[in-house]
Amino acid sequence: MALDKDDIKQLIAILQKGLVDDSSEESLSEETDSIPKSSGRTTPKKSKPKKTKNKFDTMTEAKMHKDDVEIDRKLRKLPPTQRSRNYKPLKVRCRVCNKEELTNPALVESHERYKCNKCSTSAG
Repeated sequence: MALDKDDIKQLIAILQKGLVDDSSEESLSEETDSIPKSSGRTTPKKSKPKKTKNKFDTMTEAKMHKDDVEIDRKLRKLPPTQRSRNYKPLKVRCRVCNKEELTNPALVESHERYKCNKCSTSAG
């Protein structure tokens, strides 16, 4: 891919413009270096938290999840319950190592596809 003379001239013009901008930045940094700095110790200023209103709360999307009651009913396996609920353990066999375990029925989708924790975390 070869460049035409016009392309090269445009490239040179762009590079020169970049050099001109860099030299103006250098002059600004030299001016700031000449400002004397205070020798005393200063405490950093604490910024006050800005109190901005959350715009999401006023949007219609903020309340959309409340309208999803019908799909939630179709997708859940068990009705919502307290975490301290007792359960009757289910006896299942791991499909990889054939180890039998007692586990929570909510953790088992089907008996044929159950894997124990050790086999689930191993590679392969």
